Amino acid sequence: MQTQIQSLIHKKWHKKWFYPLVALVAAWWLWSNYYGADGDSGKGPPPTEVSAAAATRRDVPIQIPLVGTVVARESVVVKSRIDSQIIGVFFKDGDFVKEGQILFELDNRELKAQIKQLEAALVKEEAQLVNANRQYERAQKLVKTNVVSQAQVDTARATYEGQLAQVGAAKANLDNMNVQLSYTSITAPISGRTGTINVTRGNNVKANDTQPLVTINQISPIRVQFAIPQRYYSQVKNAMTKNNRLSLRAKHAESTNLVEGSLEYIDNNIDTSSGTFAARASFENKDETLWPGMFVSITLDLGVNENALTVPAVAIQGDENSRFVFKVDTTSQKALRTPVEILLNNNEVAVITNGLSEGDMVITDGMLRVTDGGSVKITDSVSTGSDSKAP
Repeated sequence: MQTQIQSLIHKKWHKKWFYPLVALVAAWWLWSNYYGADGDSGKGPPPTEVSAAAATRRDVPIQIPLVGTVVARESVVVKSRIDSQIIGVFFKDGDFVKEGQILFELDNRELKAQIKQLEAALVKEEAQLVNANRQYERAQKLVKTNVVSQAQVDTARATYEGQLAQVGAAKANLDNMNVQLSYTSITAPISGRTGTINVTRGNNVKANDTQPLVTINQISPIRVQFAIPQRYYSQVKNAMTKNNRLSLRAKHAESTNLVEGSLEYIDNNIDTSSGTFAARASFENKDETLWPGMFVSITLDLGVNENALTVPAVAIQGDENSRFVFKVDTTSQKALRTPVEILLNNNEVAVITNGLSEGDMVITDGMLRVTDGGSVKITDSVSTGSDSKAP
């Protein structure tokens, strides 16, 4: 009986204390491995392995990477200036045309007939002018002998001057009709590439048609429009003051050829919604590498920043409004989140203007596992390399 009672007590105790005891042993094991068997709580978790590079001083080309849109230097929508019918088209879609080259010929027979009528009317008016002039001269002579009155002289003079005005009006009408006749030969107002011919031979056209006959774009030289962030304004302005010509290089995604150009102007205000200011560059584009509507990558050269403090570009974290790096405290071997101000970032190195000193170590790899104040271990020191240029 006593043995059964002891067995029952043992089972109840086993069920009550077995699992708590296991949990206690497991907790002790974790604690001893985390802090050490001697209870030293200063050991902490193992440090995060990272790569780092030192902030160094060097000469860095000031090159701003930008994105722009190619636009025609001049673009002309060609339309008819009179109502008529197209009787000739003297170019093809996409042709290069020169300024003054005849593109379309309109039916001019009606205008030529009207010109003949106006020429005849002018002859008639001139004949009447001659007669009015004779009458006036005769009246001036007769008034001296009292054959005619002064009132008759005044009437003759008014008739003469009125006829003189009629001749002037007839000449103006004839000139206007000749101008209308010149509109029947539609010429290229600029040199450039034509687009699609929208109206072909045999179609009637009107002066108020909304659809153009064709559009001509001047693409050599050509322009590229782009926006520059506000933080570069002082550098761009100073560079424009020092140099008459700021050079640029542009290329589109499908090409490896760089096209050389120059900055033409910057806008006179900064867009408050985007924090940028508009700019425009000109490119010779003799081989027509650039085409209107194309998106291109641009590198704007602003000179050289001498003895600039730099770090690898990969060390820069954050966004446009808040940039920071993880600086390694070499004494405590901890990562410190450090705000920085940068002058430029050319995708290889970043020029630092505030937040770091020469020789400071910044983390370049392993940052996803790094926390502010966390322990780190530098396993690889990365060099910032030699002078770098933007792609």
